[in-house]
Amino acid sequence: MTPRIGFDVTSCAKPQRGGIGNYGAELIRACAVVEPDLDIVMALRPGRVFKRSLVEDILPGHSARVMFEARPEWTLGPLDAFHGTGTRLPRGGRFAKTFALHDINVFEFPELSTEAWRRTRRARIRQTIARADLIIVSSRQGGQAAEEHLDLPAERLRVVPLGVDVARFAPRGPEQIAAARAVLGLGERPYVLHVGGYSRRKNQDGLLEAFVRAALPEEWVLVLGGPRDDDAARLAARADELGLPAERVLLPGWVDDELYPALLTGAGLYVCASFHEGFGLPVLEAQGCGAPVLSSNRGALPETGGDAADFFDPEDLDDFAATLARLVGDTHRLEALRRRGPERVRAEYGWEQVARRTLAVLREALGAR
Repeated sequence: MTPRIGFDVTSCAKPQRGGIGNYGAELIRACAVVEPDLDIVMALRPGRVFKRSLVEDILPGHSARVMFEARPEWTLGPLDAFHGTGTRLPRGGRFAKTFALHDINVFEFPELSTEAWRRTRRARIRQTIARADLIIVSSRQGGQAAEEHLDLPAERLRVVPLGVDVARFAPRGPEQIAAARAVLGLGERPYVLHVGGYSRRKNQDGLLEAFVRAALPEEWVLVLGGPRDDDAARLAARADELGLPAERVLLPGWVDDELYPALLTGAGLYVCASFHEGFGLPVLEAQGCGAPVLSSNRGALPETGGDAADFFDPEDLDDFAATLARLVGDTHRLEALRRRGPERVRAEYGWEQVARRTLAVLREALGAR
């Protein structure tokens, strides 16, 4: 019998989806492709119910239903299993429950967040773990961290890496690259690219300083996509303090979804500077588009980057800068990374592979009941 499975799409109900929102939307679409007869129910928590129209693109013809904490079946109907795409599960319900534990930064690196956020996030993670039958982590490192910091037994954990839309994140042609360059005013200048909302954990400050110390040829530009308003202004001020001319650091804010793959393809180098990532999806997106990747060696990033990236220690700015300078000057290594990235992503990280593995975990949880 085909199971009836609920998916929490609350994190998807945003005008601009972040990593978790994209994970949920892509996973659900892929599940519908690999098992066309699967009975999928999309659930929204009450606080986001008025954003229902923002999830209509996930599965045409499937409207999201409001989900009540204690009595989810009242509005969702009977379910066999439920998957939390973020760190939330309903309290009630007699169905099997799984969820994706994307990171536990508040336990591993408490100094990178505020006390209020740590308290709220830690309580939410513990609550959701208590409600789950099985827990999905996106990397072996994430599983080991969960065992260490949360005393979770390994038998409750399953590793399912995140995926990439291999059709979207693929190398783009010269015309698309030129269009993306034109929007950002890059002209023909080579650029180092980093994309992500500002945070201490993502270490944009360290990337700025390493870029200055690396003393790349003056035509090279640093593009920091993502930070907005006050964060962008602060990063611009820091660049000025470091003696980096304004024309060599671009802060375009949110990168348009249509431009993003071409901007990745055209990058001389994509850098992930994070002190920690539970997975690091932008690394795979960059690899899929053929951008050479230089990544921090922390958290799950060595797993995510694999043999299609070079690595550095984000706490050692001399190492960071030296590795950046060396790689920019090594055209043979850059070309090798450009070739290897798309091959690796297509072979290992398509969303249909993620969907099959996730559905297997859901069926395992259902069978154990």
